[in-house]
Amino acid sequence: MGAKEQRSRLRFLMESDDIVIAPGASDPLTVLLLQSVGYDAVHVSGSIAHRTSGYADAGILTMHEMVDRITAMSDVTDLPLIADADTGFGGIINVIRTIKEYERAGAAAIHIEDQLTPKRPTHMGMEGAFISDQEMVDKIRAAVDTRIDNNFLIIARCDIPDQGQKLQRLQACIEAGADVAWLSGRNKTDITYFTAGIGNTPSLGVLPRGMILSEYQDAGASCAVLPGILQIAALTAQRALLEDLKLSGTPELFLANQPFGEEMARFYNQQGADELKRIEDTYSGSG
Repeated sequence: MGAKEQRSRLRFLMESDDIVIAPGASDPLTVLLLQSVGYDAVHVSGSIAHRTSGYADAGILTMHEMVDRITAMSDVTDLPLIADADTGFGGIINVIRTIKEYERAGAAAIHIEDQLTPKRPTHMGMEGAFISDQEMVDKIRAAVDTRIDNNFLIIARCDIPDQGQKLQRLQACIEAGADVAWLSGRNKTDITYFTAGIGNTPSLGVLPRGMILSEYQDAGASCAVLPGILQIAALTAQRALLEDLKLSGTPELFLANQPFGEEMARFYNQQGADELKRIEDTYSGSG
């Protein structure tokens, strides 16, 4: 499935009744795991990209560093990629370039937010600064006008603190052509407020703490992104293995007692093997 088909598929899923679940991935191997388990989409999260690079989620990585990640993930999967572009990496001219590069890299959707560049991790309680309503609308207009594929979804993310102003910005962005509204809410009341205010427009956001997916869907959300969960789970298991290795002197017992341990060992060791065999069989010189 090519990028065009992935984008069409994502639009269809976002407009359907069932919620789309898009865990965050840090690398192609994680994307392949999501695909093997049967998920419908992947979130290429800026926070994951920063933290797995050893940085705070504060707009430190460049557009090209994010594009490289998108390209690497797109090359291995048929799943649509929902890609984080922070503020679009600058003003209007930067947004235009970002749209071109993300679309060329194979992303199926892009989200752009209303913070000043460089952004701040407001989700961690830090105070951010925000562009004006008109500047945000102009960014969305520029994004919509620049994309080549109309199914390349433009997601408007408005994080300005005031709830009423946030909803007005989302509505203005939708009027300017945004396909999806980002839900910046921490509970069902917040989510319902925004989904009611945007009508039939698809919506997307991080699944709030304490809320399960069915509740998020009932509140009107079309898609839940879950950044960081796989990376934290991996670090948890890695830490446990390293502590066990000190005591036992071998990793074998720990891995043998893990759920999916043997399956994941095969999954890991088999990466690229089928493609390597295909290439060697095709180009062995015997043809």
